[in-house]
Amino acid sequence: MLLVALFGTLTALGMTILACIQRPTRWQLLVGTYVIFYLVALVIDFVSLPSKALYSLITMNIIYGVFYLPLLLASSPKAKVEVERKSNSPFNFNLPRLNFGSKIAAWVLAILVVLGLFGSLQTRFGVKAVYDSLKVKTVKTAPLLDKSATPIAIAPETVRNKMNKAMSTVPNTSYYKLGALQTQVVKGKTVYIAPVEFDGFWRWQRARNTPGYFIIDATNVNAEPHFVKQSMKYTPSAYLFDDAQRVIYNRFPSWVQEGQPQLEVNDQGEPYFIQTVYKARGVSKRINYRSLHVVVLNAKTGATKLYTAAGAPAFINESIASSTAAEMNEIFGRYGNGFFNAYFNKTGVKLPNSNGTEDGVTPVADKHGNISYFNDFTSPKTSADSTMGYSMINARTGTLTYYTGKNIGVMDSDGAKKIAEKEYVAQKWSATMPIMYNIDGTPTWVVSLLDSTGAFRSYAYIKAADQSVKAYATTAAQALDQYRVQLAAAGSTASSTATKLTKVSGTVSRVAIVPNGSTQSVLFALKDNDVLWSVGTGDYPKAALLESGDKVKMTANVNKQAKTGAVQSFTNESFK
Repeated sequence: MLLVALFGTLTALGMTILACIQRPTRWQLLVGTYVIFYLVALVIDFVSLPSKALYSLITMNIIYGVFYLPLLLASSPKAKVEVERKSNSPFNFNLPRLNFGSKIAAWVLAILVVLGLFGSLQTRFGVKAVYDSLKVKTVKTAPLLDKSATPIAIAPETVRNKMNKAMSTVPNTSYYKLGALQTQVVKGKTVYIAPVEFDGFWRWQRARNTPGYFIIDATNVNAEPHFVKQSMKYTPSAYLFDDAQRVIYNRFPSWVQEGQPQLEVNDQGEPYFIQTVYKARGVSKRINYRSLHVVVLNAKTGATKLYTAAGAPAFINESIASSTAAEMNEIFGRYGNGFFNAYFNKTGVKLPNSNGTEDGVTPVADKHGNISYFNDFTSPKTSADSTMGYSMINARTGTLTYYTGKNIGVMDSDGAKKIAEKEYVAQKWSATMPIMYNIDGTPTWVVSLLDSTGAFRSYAYIKAADQSVKAYATTAAQALDQYRVQLAAAGSTASSTATKLTKVSGTVSRVAIVPNGSTQSVLFALKDNDVLWSVGTGDYPKAALLESGDKVKMTANVNKQAKTGAVQSFTNESFK
Protein backbone atom coordinates (compact mmCIF):
# COMPACT_ATOMS: atom_id res chain seq x y z
CA MET A 1 0.00 0.00 0.00
CA LEU A 2 2.90 2.37 0.67
CA LEU A 3 4.20 1.77 -2.84
CA VAL A 4 0.78 2.52 -4.34
CA ALA A 5 0.56 5.71 -2.28
CA LEU A 6 4.03 6.71 -3.49
CA PHE A 7 2.96 5.99 -7.04
CA GLY A 8 -0.12 8.20 -6.75
CA THR A 9 1.84 11.01 -5.14
CA LEU A 10 4.53 11.07 -7.83
CA THR A 11 1.94 10.86 -10.61
CA ALA A 12 0.06 13.82 -9.16
CA LEU A 13 3.34 15.71 -8.91
CA GLY A 14 4.04 14.97 -12.57
CA MET A 15 0.61 16.27 -13.57
CA THR A 16 1.25 19.47 -11.66
CA ILE A 17 4.57 19.99 -13.44
CA LEU A 18 2.95 19.41 -16.83
CA ALA A 19 0.19 21.84 -15.98
CA CYS A 20 2.82 24.49 -15.39
CA ILE A 21 3.95 24.24 -19.01
CA GLN A 22 2.48 27.12 -21.02
CA ARG A 23 -0.53 25.79 -22.90
CA PRO A 24 0.54 22.13 -23.42
CA THR A 25 -1.21 20.34 -26.24
CA ARG A 26 -3.39 17.31 -25.54
CA TRP A 27 -0.75 14.99 -26.98
CA GLN A 28 2.02 16.60 -24.92
CA LEU A 29 -0.09 16.10 -21.83
CA LEU A 30 -0.88 12.49 -22.75
CA VAL A 31 2.71 11.53 -23.59
CA GLY A 32 4.15 13.33 -20.56
CA THR A 33 1.67 11.66 -18.25
CA TYR A 34 2.44 8.24 -19.70
CA VAL A 35 6.21 8.76 -19.31
CA ILE A 36 5.83 9.71 -15.66
CA PHE A 37 3.45 6.80 -15.11
CA TYR A 38 5.90 4.39 -16.73
CA LEU A 39 8.86 5.60 -14.67
CA VAL A 40 6.94 5.35 -11.41
CA ALA A 41 5.65 1.87 -12.32
CA LEU A 42 9.24 0.85 -13.11
CA VAL A 43 10.36 1.95 -9.65
CA ILE A 44 7.50 0.00 -8.02
CA ASP A 45 8.40 -3.17 -9.94
CA PHE A 46 12.08 -2.75 -9.10
CA VAL A 47 11.38 -2.45 -5.38
CA SER A 48 8.56 -4.99 -4.96
CA LEU A 49 9.86 -7.69 -7.35
CA PRO A 50 6.42 -9.02 -8.39
CA SER A 51 6.53 -12.52 -9.86
CA LYS A 52 5.68 -12.93 -13.52
CA ALA A 53 3.16 -15.58 -12.56
CA LEU A 54 -0.25 -14.86 -14.11
CA TYR A 55 -1.92 -13.87 -10.83
CA SER A 56 0.84 -11.35 -10.00
CA LEU A 57 0.73 -9.83 -13.49
CA ILE A 58 -3.04 -9.36 -13.27
CA THR A 59 -2.83 -7.81 -9.80
CA MET A 60 -0.11 -5.33 -10.72
CA ASN A 61 -1.90 -4.32 -13.91
CA ILE A 62 -5.11 -3.70 -11.96
CA ILE A 63 -3.20 -1.38 -9.62
CA TYR A 64 -1.64 0.48 -12.53
CA GLY A 65 -4.93 0.62 -14.43
CA VAL A 66 -6.80 2.15 -11.51
CA PHE A 67 -4.37 5.07 -11.57
CA TYR A 68 -3.74 5.39 -15.30
CA LEU A 69 -7.34 5.17 -16.62
CA PRO A 70 -8.44 8.44 -14.93
CA LEU A 71 -5.38 10.14 -16.39
CA LEU A 72 -6.27 8.82 -19.83
CA LEU A 73 -9.82 10.13 -19.47
CA ALA A 74 -8.58 13.51 -18.27
CA SER A 75 -6.42 13.88 -21.38
CA SER A 76 -9.35 13.16 -23.74
CA PRO A 77 -10.96 16.20 -25.47
CA LYS A 78 -14.38 14.67 -24.92
CA ALA A 79 -13.72 14.58 -21.21
CA LYS A 80 -13.94 18.33 -20.99
CA VAL A 81 -17.72 18.40 -21.00
CA GLU A 82 -19.56 20.65 -18.67
CA VAL A 83 -21.59 18.64 -16.21
CA GLU A 84 -25.14 19.90 -16.20
CA ARG A 85 -28.35 18.68 -14.67
CA LYS A 86 -30.91 17.36 -17.13
CA SER A 87 -33.80 17.87 -14.76
CA ASN A 88 -34.56 18.79 -11.23
CA SER A 89 -33.30 15.37 -10.10
CA PRO A 90 -30.04 15.78 -8.14
CA PHE A 91 -28.75 12.46 -9.58
CA ASN A 92 -29.32 13.12 -13.31
CA PHE A 93 -26.20 14.51 -14.99
CA ASN A 94 -24.71 14.85 -18.45
CA LEU A 95 -21.65 12.63 -17.92
CA PRO A 96 -18.65 12.82 -20.26
CA ARG A 97 -18.64 10.21 -23.01
CA LEU A 98 -15.59 7.97 -23.47
CA ASN A 99 -13.63 7.92 -26.69
CA PHE A 100 -12.69 4.62 -28.35
CA GLY A 101 -9.29 4.28 -26.67
CA SER A 102 -10.73 4.99 -23.26
CA LYS A 103 -13.47 2.39 -23.79
CA ILE A 104 -10.88 -0.25 -24.67
CA ALA A 105 -8.82 0.62 -21.58
CA ALA A 106 -11.90 0.49 -19.37
CA TRP A 107 -12.95 -2.92 -20.74
CA VAL A 108 -9.43 -4.31 -20.27
CA LEU A 109 -9.36 -3.06 -16.68
CA ALA A 110 -12.80 -4.56 -16.01
CA ILE A 111 -11.69 -7.95 -17.37
CA LEU A 112 -8.53 -7.84 -15.25
CA VAL A 113 -10.59 -7.04 -12.15
CA VAL A 114 -12.86 -10.03 -12.81
CA LEU A 115 -9.87 -12.34 -13.37
CA GLY A 116 -8.12 -10.98 -10.27
CA LEU A 117 -11.23 -11.51 -8.17
CA PHE A 118 -11.59 -15.05 -9.51
CA GLY A 119 -7.94 -15.78 -8.71
CA SER A 120 -8.29 -14.41 -5.18
CA LEU A 121 -11.41 -16.48 -4.51
CA GLN A 122 -9.78 -19.59 -5.94
CA THR A 123 -6.71 -19.04 -3.78
CA ARG A 124 -8.80 -18.53 -0.67
CA PHE A 125 -11.40 -21.25 -1.08
CA GLY A 126 -9.62 -23.80 -3.27
CA VAL A 127 -7.47 -25.13 -0.43
CA LYS A 128 -8.50 -28.78 -0.89
CA ALA A 129 -6.40 -29.00 -4.06
CA VAL A 130 -3.43 -27.64 -2.11
CA TYR A 131 -4.05 -30.22 0.65
CA ASP A 132 -4.12 -33.01 -1.94
CA SER A 133 -0.68 -31.96 -3.18
CA LEU A 134 0.89 -32.76 0.22
CA LYS A 135 2.96 -35.93 0.55
CA VAL A 136 1.61 -37.33 3.84
CA LYS A 137 2.46 -40.45 5.83
CA THR A 138 0.63 -41.32 9.07
CA VAL A 139 2.59 -43.43 11.56
CA LYS A 140 1.38 -44.72 14.94
CA THR A 141 4.78 -45.51 16.44
CA ALA A 142 7.35 -42.74 16.65
CA PRO A 143 11.03 -43.66 16.17
CA LEU A 144 12.92 -44.47 19.38
CA LEU A 145 15.64 -42.19 20.68
CA ASP A 146 18.80 -44.26 20.80
CA LYS A 147 20.53 -44.18 24.20
CA SER A 148 23.79 -42.97 22.70
CA ALA A 149 22.11 -40.30 20.57
CA THR A 150 21.49 -36.76 21.81
CA PRO A 151 19.78 -34.97 18.88
CA ILE A 152 19.06 -31.89 20.95
CA ALA A 153 20.31 -28.52 19.76
CA ILE A 154 21.07 -25.39 21.74
CA ALA A 155 18.21 -22.93 21.66
CA PRO A 156 18.61 -20.35 18.85
CA GLU A 157 18.27 -17.49 21.37
CA THR A 158 21.40 -18.76 23.12
CA VAL A 159 23.28 -19.08 19.85
CA ARG A 160 22.39 -15.55 18.71
CA ASN A 161 23.46 -14.25 22.11
CA LYS A 162 26.89 -15.87 21.73
CA MET A 163 27.32 -14.81 18.10
CA ASN A 164 26.40 -11.19 18.80
CA LYS A 165 29.05 -11.11 21.52
CA ALA A 166 31.56 -12.52 19.03
CA MET A 167 30.80 -9.83 16.41
CA SER A 168 33.72 -7.82 17.77
CA THR A 169 36.07 -10.29 16.03
CA VAL A 170 34.74 -9.25 12.61
CA PRO A 171 36.90 -6.68 10.76
CA ASN A 172 35.19 -3.25 10.52
CA THR A 173 32.45 -4.61 12.76
CA SER A 174 30.48 -1.32 12.72
CA TYR A 175 29.59 -2.01 9.07
CA TYR A 176 27.81 -5.25 9.80
CA LYS A 177 25.12 -7.07 11.77
CA LEU A 178 24.29 -10.73 12.38
CA GLY A 179 22.04 -12.32 9.76
CA ALA A 180 19.40 -15.05 10.01
CA LEU A 181 20.30 -18.23 11.90
CA GLN A 182 20.26 -21.50 10.00
CA THR A 183 20.48 -25.15 11.14
CA GLN A 184 22.68 -27.38 8.98
CA VAL A 185 24.69 -30.58 9.05
CA VAL A 186 28.31 -29.98 7.99
CA LYS A 187 30.74 -32.90 7.83
CA GLY A 188 28.32 -35.02 9.86
CA LYS A 189 27.94 -32.47 12.68
CA THR A 190 24.81 -30.49 13.45
CA VAL A 191 25.69 -26.80 13.50
CA TYR A 192 24.15 -23.36 13.45
CA ILE A 193 25.41 -20.89 10.86
CA ALA A 194 24.63 -17.19 10.42
CA PRO A 195 25.95 -14.79 7.77
CA VAL A 196 27.47 -11.43 8.62
CA GLU A 197 25.20 -8.92 6.86
CA PHE A 198 25.45 -5.23 5.89
CA ASP A 199 24.02 -2.80 8.44
CA GLY A 200 22.36 -0.41 5.97
CA PHE A 201 22.78 1.07 2.49
CA TRP A 202 25.81 3.27 3.16
CA ARG A 203 27.75 0.40 4.76
CA TRP A 204 27.04 -1.70 1.69
CA GLN A 205 28.09 1.17 -0.56
CA ARG A 206 31.36 1.43 1.35
CA ALA A 207 32.28 -2.25 1.81
CA ARG A 208 30.50 -4.01 -1.10
CA ASN A 209 31.46 -7.45 0.28
CA THR A 210 30.64 -9.05 3.63
CA PRO A 211 33.58 -10.77 5.35
CA GLY A 212 32.08 -14.19 6.15
CA TYR A 213 29.83 -16.09 8.56
CA PHE A 214 29.69 -17.62 12.04
CA ILE A 215 29.40 -21.34 12.78
CA ILE A 216 28.83 -23.13 16.10
CA ASP A 217 28.28 -26.72 17.27
CA ALA A 218 24.53 -27.04 17.86
CA THR A 219 24.72 -29.95 20.34
CA ASN A 220 27.28 -28.63 22.85
CA VAL A 221 26.03 -25.99 25.29
CA ASN A 222 29.62 -24.98 26.01
CA ALA A 223 30.54 -24.46 22.35
CA GLU A 224 31.64 -21.02 21.18
CA PRO A 225 31.02 -19.54 17.71
CA HIS A 226 33.81 -19.54 15.18
CA PHE A 227 34.09 -16.83 12.52
CA VAL A 228 34.83 -18.17 9.02
CA LYS A 229 36.40 -15.72 6.56
CA GLN A 230 34.55 -16.10 3.26
CA SER A 231 34.06 -12.88 1.31
CA MET A 232 30.46 -12.71 0.00
CA LYS A 233 29.26 -10.22 -2.61
CA TYR A 234 25.69 -11.43 -3.09
CA THR A 235 23.73 -11.41 0.18
CA PRO A 236 20.14 -10.59 1.27
CA SER A 237 21.32 -7.34 2.90
CA ALA A 238 23.10 -6.03 -0.22
CA TYR A 239 21.39 -3.53 -2.49
CA LEU A 240 20.54 -3.08 -6.16
CA PHE A 241 21.99 -5.86 -8.30
CA ASP A 242 24.03 -7.40 -5.46
CA ASP A 243 20.85 -8.24 -3.53
CA ALA A 244 20.60 -12.05 -3.40
CA GLN A 245 16.81 -12.00 -3.73
CA ARG A 246 16.98 -9.67 -6.76
CA VAL A 247 19.62 -11.82 -8.46
CA ILE A 248 17.38 -14.89 -8.08
CA TYR A 249 14.35 -12.91 -9.29
CA ASN A 250 16.18 -11.65 -12.40
CA ARG A 251 17.21 -15.19 -13.35
CA PHE A 252 13.87 -16.87 -12.56
CA PRO A 253 11.15 -14.16 -12.73
CA SER A 254 8.26 -16.56 -13.43
CA TRP A 255 8.85 -18.49 -10.18
CA VAL A 256 7.20 -17.40 -6.92
CA GLN A 257 9.67 -17.08 -4.02
CA GLU A 258 8.84 -18.60 -0.64
CA GLY A 259 10.39 -16.99 2.43
CA GLN A 260 13.80 -15.34 2.32
CA PRO A 261 17.16 -16.56 0.94
CA GLN A 262 19.02 -18.52 3.60
CA LEU A 263 22.69 -19.39 3.95
CA GLU A 264 24.04 -22.92 3.62
CA VAL A 265 27.68 -23.97 3.23
CA ASN A 266 29.26 -27.04 1.67
CA ASP A 267 31.80 -29.28 3.40
CA GLN A 268 34.59 -27.01 2.18
CA GLY A 269 32.97 -24.03 3.89
CA GLU A 270 31.99 -22.23 0.68
CA PRO A 271 28.82 -20.10 1.13
CA TYR A 272 25.61 -20.33 -0.91
CA PHE A 273 22.22 -18.67 -0.53
CA ILE A 274 19.25 -20.87 -1.32
CA GLN A 275 15.67 -19.84 -2.11
CA THR A 276 12.56 -22.06 -2.19
CA VAL A 277 10.46 -21.34 -5.29
CA TYR A 278 7.33 -22.73 -6.95
CA LYS A 279 5.06 -22.27 -9.97
CA ALA A 280 1.64 -20.83 -9.17
CA ARG A 281 -1.44 -22.73 -10.37
CA GLY A 282 -3.40 -21.01 -13.15
CA VAL A 283 -4.87 -17.61 -12.30
CA SER A 284 -4.52 -18.19 -8.55
CA LYS A 285 -1.36 -18.19 -6.43
CA ARG A 286 -2.05 -21.68 -5.05
CA ILE A 287 1.01 -23.78 -4.42
CA ASN A 288 1.68 -27.38 -5.47
CA TYR A 289 3.78 -28.98 -2.73
CA ARG A 290 4.77 -31.86 -4.99
CA SER A 291 6.71 -29.57 -7.32
CA LEU A 292 8.75 -27.39 -4.96
CA HIS A 293 12.11 -26.26 -6.34
CA VAL A 294 15.14 -24.47 -4.93
CA VAL A 295 17.47 -21.91 -6.49
CA VAL A 296 21.09 -22.15 -5.36
CA LEU A 297 23.10 -18.90 -5.55
CA ASN A 298 26.88 -18.82 -5.19
CA ALA A 299 27.45 -15.97 -2.72
CA LYS A 300 30.85 -15.16 -4.28
CA THR A 301 30.28 -15.40 -8.04
CA GLY A 302 26.53 -14.86 -8.32
CA ALA A 303 26.09 -18.06 -10.37
CA THR A 304 22.63 -19.62 -9.94
CA LYS A 305 21.07 -22.97 -10.69
CA LEU A 306 17.54 -24.35 -10.29
CA TYR A 307 16.91 -27.80 -8.78
CA THR A 308 13.97 -29.81 -7.58
CA ALA A 309 13.82 -29.64 -3.78
CA ALA A 310 14.84 -33.29 -3.37
CA GLY A 311 17.43 -33.09 -6.18
CA ALA A 312 19.48 -30.24 -4.72
CA PRO A 313 23.21 -30.81 -4.04
CA ALA A 314 23.82 -33.13 -1.08
CA PHE A 315 25.22 -30.38 1.18
CA ILE A 316 21.89 -28.52 1.15
CA ASN A 317 19.81 -29.65 4.13
CA GLU A 318 16.86 -27.26 3.97
CA SER A 319 15.87 -26.80 0.34
CA ILE A 320 12.33 -26.31 1.70
CA ALA A 321 12.10 -23.12 3.78
CA SER A 322 10.80 -23.19 7.35
CA SER A 323 8.03 -20.75 6.35
CA THR A 324 6.89 -23.25 3.70
CA ALA A 325 6.89 -26.04 6.28
CA ALA A 326 4.73 -23.91 8.59
CA GLU A 327 2.24 -23.39 5.75
CA MET A 328 2.21 -27.12 5.05
CA ASN A 329 1.28 -27.82 8.68
CA GLU A 330 -1.52 -25.25 8.50
CA ILE A 331 -2.93 -26.78 5.30
CA PHE A 332 -2.59 -30.33 6.64
CA GLY A 333 -4.22 -29.63 10.01
CA ARG A 334 -6.97 -27.23 9.00
CA TYR A 335 -8.09 -27.88 5.42
CA GLY A 336 -8.21 -31.65 4.91
CA ASN A 337 -12.01 -31.50 4.48
CA GLY A 338 -12.19 -28.18 2.66
CA PHE A 339 -12.36 -24.49 3.51
CA PHE A 340 -15.86 -24.25 4.98
CA ASN A 341 -15.42 -27.32 7.19
CA ALA A 342 -12.32 -25.68 8.70
CA TYR A 343 -14.41 -22.86 10.14
CA PHE A 344 -17.86 -24.40 10.69
CA ASN A 345 -18.14 -28.17 11.24
CA LYS A 346 -14.42 -28.56 12.01
CA THR A 347 -14.51 -32.30 11.31
CA GLY A 348 -11.00 -33.69 11.53
CA VAL A 349 -9.49 -30.24 12.16
CA LYS A 350 -6.29 -30.03 14.20
CA LEU A 351 -4.36 -26.81 14.69
CA PRO A 352 -0.56 -26.56 14.66
CA ASN A 353 0.99 -24.87 17.70
CA SER A 354 3.45 -22.07 17.05
CA ASN A 355 6.13 -22.83 19.63
CA GLY A 356 8.89 -23.55 17.13
CA THR A 357 12.08 -21.57 16.68
CA GLU A 358 11.70 -20.78 12.95
CA ASP A 359 8.31 -19.59 11.66
CA GLY A 360 6.59 -21.72 14.30
CA VAL A 361 8.46 -24.95 13.47
CA THR A 362 11.68 -26.35 14.94
CA PRO A 363 14.47 -27.89 12.82
CA VAL A 364 15.65 -31.25 14.18
CA ALA A 365 18.65 -33.21 12.88
CA ASP A 366 18.67 -37.01 13.16
CA LYS A 367 21.71 -39.27 13.46
CA HIS A 368 21.77 -39.77 9.68
CA GLY A 369 22.26 -36.06 9.02
CA ASN A 370 18.72 -35.41 7.81
CA ILE A 371 16.90 -32.29 8.98
CA SER A 372 13.15 -32.25 9.57
CA TYR A 373 10.79 -29.57 10.85
CA PHE A 374 8.90 -30.48 14.04
CA ASN A 375 5.47 -29.19 15.08
CA ASP A 376 2.70 -30.53 17.31
CA PHE A 377 -1.06 -30.22 16.82
CA THR A 378 -3.85 -29.47 19.26
CA SER A 379 -7.65 -29.42 19.18
CA PRO A 380 -9.49 -26.35 17.83
CA LYS A 381 -11.35 -26.20 21.15
CA THR A 382 -9.95 -23.25 23.08
CA SER A 383 -10.04 -25.15 26.39
CA ALA A 384 -8.01 -28.08 25.08
CA ASP A 385 -4.38 -28.43 26.19
CA SER A 386 -3.59 -31.89 24.84
CA THR A 387 -1.84 -32.84 21.65
CA MET A 388 -3.48 -34.71 18.79
CA GLY A 389 -0.13 -35.78 17.36
CA TYR A 390 2.92 -34.19 15.82
CA SER A 391 4.49 -33.84 12.40
CA MET A 392 8.00 -34.09 11.03
CA ILE A 393 8.49 -32.53 7.57
CA ASN A 394 11.59 -33.62 5.69
CA ALA A 395 13.40 -30.41 4.74
CA ARG A 396 14.55 -31.84 1.39
CA THR A 397 11.70 -34.02 0.13
CA GLY A 398 8.77 -32.20 1.74
CA THR A 399 7.27 -35.47 3.01
CA LEU A 400 5.06 -34.79 6.04
CA THR A 401 5.08 -37.68 8.53
CA TYR A 402 2.32 -37.44 11.10
CA TYR A 403 2.82 -39.40 14.34
CA THR A 404 -0.22 -40.48 16.35
CA GLY A 405 -0.45 -43.60 18.59
CA LYS A 406 0.67 -42.81 22.14
CA ASN A 407 1.03 -39.13 21.21
CA ILE A 408 -2.76 -38.59 21.16
CA GLY A 409 -4.30 -37.03 24.28
CA VAL A 410 -1.03 -36.26 26.05
CA MET A 411 0.30 -32.84 27.01
CA ASP A 412 0.92 -30.42 24.13
CA SER A 413 3.92 -28.10 23.69
CA ASP A 414 2.20 -25.20 25.49
CA GLY A 415 1.70 -27.40 28.54
CA ALA A 416 5.28 -28.67 28.41
CA LYS A 417 6.66 -25.13 28.45
CA LYS A 418 4.50 -24.21 31.44
CA ILE A 419 5.60 -27.30 33.41
CA ALA A 420 9.28 -26.65 32.66
CA GLU A 421 9.04 -23.01 33.77
CA LYS A 422 7.23 -23.84 37.05
CA GLU A 423 10.40 -25.41 38.44
CA TYR A 424 12.28 -22.11 38.17
CA VAL A 425 9.66 -19.44 38.88
CA ALA A 426 11.99 -17.48 41.17
CA GLN A 427 14.73 -17.37 38.55
CA LYS A 428 12.24 -16.33 35.84
CA TRP A 429 13.72 -18.73 33.32
CA SER A 430 11.78 -19.12 30.09
CA ALA A 431 11.13 -22.37 28.24
CA THR A 432 11.79 -22.63 24.53
CA MET A 433 12.15 -25.13 21.68
CA PRO A 434 9.83 -27.92 22.95
CA ILE A 435 10.34 -31.11 20.93
CA MET A 436 8.65 -34.47 21.48
CA TYR A 437 10.84 -37.59 21.41
CA ASN A 438 10.03 -41.24 21.91
CA ILE A 439 12.31 -42.30 24.77
CA ASP A 440 12.13 -46.01 25.52
CA GLY A 441 8.62 -46.12 24.08
CA THR A 442 7.40 -43.14 26.11
CA PRO A 443 6.35 -39.82 24.48
CA THR A 444 8.59 -37.23 26.12
CA TRP A 445 8.87 -33.46 25.84
CA VAL A 446 12.40 -32.08 25.73
CA VAL A 447 12.52 -28.35 26.55
CA SER A 448 15.40 -25.86 26.86
CA LEU A 449 15.36 -23.30 29.68
CA LEU A 450 16.97 -19.86 29.19
CA ASP A 451 17.60 -16.99 31.57
CA SER A 452 16.58 -13.39 30.93
CA THR A 453 19.72 -12.74 28.83
CA GLY A 454 19.00 -15.65 26.49
CA ALA A 455 21.78 -17.81 27.97
CA PHE A 456 21.10 -21.55 28.24
CA ARG A 457 20.53 -22.87 31.77
CA SER A 458 19.00 -26.34 31.74
CA TYR A 459 17.27 -29.09 29.80
CA ALA A 460 13.92 -30.41 31.00
CA TYR A 461 12.66 -33.91 30.10
CA ILE A 462 8.95 -34.26 30.85
CA LYS A 463 6.79 -37.34 30.38
CA ALA A 464 3.99 -36.20 28.09
CA ALA A 465 1.36 -38.37 29.79
CA ASP A 466 2.44 -37.63 33.39
CA GLN A 467 3.88 -34.24 34.30
CA SER A 468 5.18 -35.53 37.63
CA VAL A 469 7.82 -37.59 35.82
CA LYS A 470 10.50 -35.11 34.80
CA ALA A 471 14.22 -34.54 34.95
CA TYR A 472 16.43 -31.45 34.74
CA ALA A 473 20.14 -31.19 33.94
CA THR A 474 22.62 -28.86 32.27
CA THR A 475 23.69 -31.43 29.67
CA ALA A 476 21.55 -33.51 27.36
CA ALA A 477 23.28 -36.75 28.37
CA GLN A 478 22.72 -36.16 32.10
CA ALA A 479 19.10 -35.17 31.60
CA LEU A 480 18.46 -38.25 29.48
CA ASP A 481 20.04 -40.58 32.07
CA GLN A 482 18.11 -38.99 34.93
CA TYR A 483 14.87 -39.14 32.99
CA ARG A 484 15.33 -42.84 32.31
CA VAL A 485 15.81 -43.36 36.02
CA GLN A 486 12.61 -41.40 36.69
CA LEU A 487 10.74 -43.58 34.19
CA ALA A 488 11.96 -46.69 35.95
CA ALA A 489 10.94 -45.31 39.33
CA ALA A 490 7.47 -44.48 38.04
CA GLY A 491 7.01 -48.06 36.80
CA SER A 492 6.00 -47.11 33.29
CA THR A 493 3.49 -49.45 31.70
CA ALA A 494 5.19 -49.25 28.32
CA SER A 495 6.68 -52.61 27.44
CA SER A 496 10.05 -51.10 26.66
CA THR A 497 10.26 -49.43 30.07
CA ALA A 498 8.90 -52.30 32.18
CA THR A 499 10.72 -52.51 35.50
CA LYS A 500 11.33 -55.20 38.09
CA LEU A 501 12.01 -54.74 41.80
CA THR A 502 15.43 -56.26 42.49
CA LYS A 503 17.69 -56.66 45.56
CA VAL A 504 21.24 -55.49 44.84
CA SER A 505 24.50 -55.13 46.77
CA GLY A 506 27.96 -54.09 45.72
CA THR A 507 30.86 -51.66 45.89
CA VAL A 508 30.47 -48.14 44.50
CA SER A 509 32.86 -47.32 41.65
CA ARG A 510 31.67 -43.88 40.45
CA VAL A 511 29.48 -41.17 42.04
CA ALA A 512 27.93 -37.95 40.73
CA ILE A 513 25.46 -35.56 42.36
CA VAL A 514 23.27 -33.73 39.88
CA PRO A 515 20.46 -31.22 40.41
CA ASN A 516 17.00 -32.30 39.38
CA GLY A 517 14.82 -29.22 39.59
CA SER A 518 14.49 -28.18 43.25
CA THR A 519 16.02 -31.46 44.54
CA GLN A 520 19.15 -33.53 43.88
CA SER A 521 19.79 -37.02 42.59
CA VAL A 522 22.83 -39.13 43.39
CA LEU A 523 23.87 -41.17 40.36
CA PHE A 524 26.33 -44.00 40.97
CA ALA A 525 27.72 -47.15 39.43
CA LEU A 526 28.75 -50.45 41.07
CA LYS A 527 31.78 -52.51 40.25
CA ASP A 528 31.09 -55.30 37.72
CA ASN A 529 27.61 -53.90 37.13
CA ASP A 530 26.60 -51.90 34.01
CA VAL A 531 23.40 -50.39 35.46
CA LEU A 532 23.24 -46.68 36.32
CA TRP A 533 21.66 -46.32 39.79
CA SER A 534 19.86 -43.29 41.19
CA VAL A 535 18.79 -42.35 44.71
CA GLY A 536 17.11 -39.11 45.75
CA THR A 537 18.53 -37.00 48.58
CA GLY A 538 14.99 -36.10 49.63
CA ASP A 539 14.35 -39.69 50.76
CA TYR A 540 17.94 -40.49 51.81
CA PRO A 541 19.86 -37.29 52.75
CA LYS A 542 23.01 -39.23 53.64
CA ALA A 543 23.21 -40.47 50.07
CA ALA A 544 24.80 -37.10 49.25
CA LEU A 545 27.87 -38.30 51.17
CA LEU A 546 28.27 -41.46 49.08
CA GLU A 547 31.87 -42.07 47.97
CA SER A 548 33.70 -44.42 45.66
CA GLY A 549 34.55 -47.65 47.54
CA ASP A 550 31.47 -47.61 49.79
CA LYS A 551 29.57 -50.87 50.13
CA VAL A 552 25.81 -50.53 49.63
CA LYS A 553 22.67 -52.67 49.84
CA MET A 554 19.42 -51.66 48.19
CA THR A 555 16.24 -52.65 46.43
CA ALA A 556 15.52 -50.90 43.15
CA ASN A 557 13.24 -50.85 40.12
CA VAL A 558 15.50 -51.91 37.25
CA ASN A 559 14.87 -51.12 33.59
CA LYS A 560 17.01 -53.73 31.83
CA GLN A 561 16.64 -52.19 28.37
CA ALA A 562 17.73 -48.71 29.43
CA LYS A 563 20.12 -50.16 32.06
CA THR A 564 18.87 -47.84 34.79
CA GLY A 565 17.76 -48.46 38.35
CA ALA A 566 15.65 -46.29 40.67
CA VAL A 567 16.50 -47.03 44.33
CA GLN A 568 13.51 -47.74 46.60
CA SER A 569 15.39 -48.66 49.81
CA PHE A 570 19.02 -47.81 50.47
CA THR A 571 21.70 -48.64 53.03
CA ASN A 572 25.34 -47.49 52.96
CA GLU A 573 27.18 -50.12 55.03
CA SER A 574 30.38 -48.09 54.97
CA PHE A 575 28.74 -44.97 56.38
CA LYS A 576 25.93 -45.22 58.93
